[in-house]
Amino acid sequence: MRMNKRKKTIIAALSVFLCLCLTCVSAVLLRKNRKNLTAKTPGQSKTTVNNSALSSSAEPSAETKPETTSKKETTTQEKTTQPVNKPNSTEVNFDKPTTANPKTTVPKTTEPKSTKPYKPSENYTFSPEHEIAGSLPKKSAVSGSWFNDAVFVGDSVSLKLTMYESSVDRLGKAQFLTAGSLSATNALWDVSDRSVHPKYKGKKQKIEDSIAQMKGVKKVYIMLGMNDINAVGINNGIKNFEKLCNKILEKSPDVQIYVQSVTPLMKGSKSSVNKEGKLNNKSIYEYNKKLAALAQKRGWYFVNVSEVMYDDNGYLKRDYCGDPDGMGLHFTNAGCKAWIDYLLTHTP
Repeated sequence: MRMNKRKKTIIAALSVFLCLCLTCVSAVLLRKNRKNLTAKTPGQSKTTVNNSALSSSAEPSAETKPETTSKKETTTQEKTTQPVNKPNSTEVNFDKPTTANPKTTVPKTTEPKSTKPYKPSENYTFSPEHEIAGSLPKKSAVSGSWFNDAVFVGDSVSLKLTMYESSVDRLGKAQFLTAGSLSATNALWDVSDRSVHPKYKGKKQKIEDSIAQMKGVKKVYIMLGMNDINAVGINNGIKNFEKLCNKILEKSPDVQIYVQSVTPLMKGSKSSVNKEGKLNNKSIYEYNKKLAALAQKRGWYFVNVSEVMYDDNGYLKRDYCGDPDGMGLHFTNAGCKAWIDYLLTHTP
């Protein structure tokens, strides 16, 4: 009897112990489940915020708006709503200097610089057949340094002066752009292997470009026309002469133009007796008169070099002619000396 009672007590105690264990296990499982539920709640909230941000920038219509959005999709959509700051390829940065293309640069429309032409003094006279109004009068000779800022442009006649000056050094630091067969007409042509443009520093280029590259040039002495008269005639030669001077002044607006007269031909030379050609002493004189008129109109100086080259019959002096049996128009050293003497005594 006592034994049965004891067994009942033990069984009751075990039952209570098992109930307590089950209660503890249930409590632990319930707590763990609550933590899991809490961990999921922020992710769902973040998705809601991202969808709200997308709606503020670009609200989709009710028909296309998704009810649920995965985390991966939300991130992609969020990136596409951010503004993209790409540089504009056509935007000009005014803080940086820009280099203009010389080929597309708009040329100056202002008139080339001109100065008031000098009129000859009262005692400045020519023989009647050689008189040209508007020429620079004779004065006391200047020193060669007066030509330090000068450049001489010319054809084969001036080419001889270039060679002579290199041996006597009477024109200071004057520079030369001379070439055989050069004319105001072909000086306007494009530079090519066949063109006769003078070289500057070993490079063949247009006269206006060479002068623009020279430092300190203020005076441009030009003697061109011998080849123009024969090729295009007097009037067209004058027009092309003015065009060339305009191109020079466009790129070097501070220079002063000195127009040198074309020198005469020697009597009996091949050039002077060529009846088929346009070049003769009469056409040269007519050309020089129109050159002087052009110079006076534009405010350039006219230097009538030819006046000291004539003999008593109106031809190039025999002693000054270096090719009497040929063309009869190029100079000897004596002719170049007379030329330089004239330049030194005929300045503004």
